[in-house]
Amino acid sequence: MKPQKALHLHIEEDKKNPKFKGRMYAIMQKFDGWYGYLEEGKIYSRAGRLIPSLAHLAMPKLKGRLIFEILVEGVPVFSDLNGILNRKAPCNDAYFKVHDWVLHEEATFSTRWATACDFCYRYGEEYKMSIVKLLGQSKNPQVWKDTAKKLWDLDKEGVILKAMDAPYSSGKRNADVMKIKEEVTLDLLVIGLEMGKGKYHSNLGALIVKDKANNTHSISGMTDAQRKMWWNAPKCTFKVPHPILGRVVEVKAMKILKDGSLREPRFKAIRYDKTKTEID
Repeated sequence: MKPQKALHLHIEEDKKNPKFKGRMYAIMQKFDGWYGYLEEGKIYSRAGRLIPSLAHLAMPKLKGRLIFEILVEGVPVFSDLNGILNRKAPCNDAYFKVHDWVLHEEATFSTRWATACDFCYRYGEEYKMSIVKLLGQSKNPQVWKDTAKKLWDLDKEGVILKAMDAPYSSGKRNADVMKIKEEVTLDLLVIGLEMGKGKYHSNLGALIVKDKANNTHSISGMTDAQRKMWWNAPKCTFKVPHPILGRVVEVKAMKILKDGSLREPRFKAIRYDKTKTEID
């Protein structure tokens, strides 16, 4: 059985008849961990290789395949995690975020989820396993996107969407499992401020930024404190520059579209080490 792959939501959205329409999806946090699974008491990687640093762990011999993200206490960076788990030296600080248990491929996700929850509630503490909590269930793509944005504001990866009625599709990438994740990072120049609406009326609603091809983009993702400070800052002078206008900022987005626009662009940070001649 091969791992089921996650399809980018925007790829399915761009189709004439998206296959997610009308279907109920579980919304789950996407972790920046190492994909792993438990079979016959041993822990394997996505490629089906035994993970050497975890070979010493006494794990239960369960039926089917228990699937999880592997994380290590105090190691937030994926590249560092990759190095630790690939070593032969035992890793005792690993823990597991369980998101599926495939007893047989025909079982729907709702059934598999209930079984995985039961196992984690009963035995999770013993094996350092916890279930990935559902952030909600919805048929509405805007709800999925709003949940992803809330996680991005917390510097999290994004969301995974699993169709509640779907069987496990070994080795496939389809609308049964989708992800919303920021894939593109760009350094862009702030050229304007846009007043907000609703909650942000009379405050900063968006930053207007441009790229080296002179495409302009309206981006959000700022904190409330940043919005207030930047909107109310006095006009810049030679001696006192504006805190955000004319700055280079790091922007993350899901995708660069064919016309040069960005899908779901969001402000991440000011790049004090970059000048306007170094924008993307």
